[in-house]
Amino acid sequence: MSKQQTIKTIRAEIERLNQEIDLRIIRGVPYRREALRHKALKSQLARLVPTGPLWLTKSLSFMSAFMF
Repeated sequence: MSKQQTIKTIRAEIERLNQEIDLRIIRGVPYRREALRHKALKSQLARLVPTGPLWLTKSLSFMSAFMF
């Protein structure tokens, strides 16, 4: 499975879990197992997709090279 397919699958699973957790909250049913799965998937997604403005970091380092 390619990286993009993996990311897409993880995001779909997170969305499904969010819906399941919402329904459990409405019903007043515990959702601990789903919350742990959600946390694990978010962690896995964070490792696959870098967050933050990467372009900003690169441009600042480029500009600082001319300042010194």
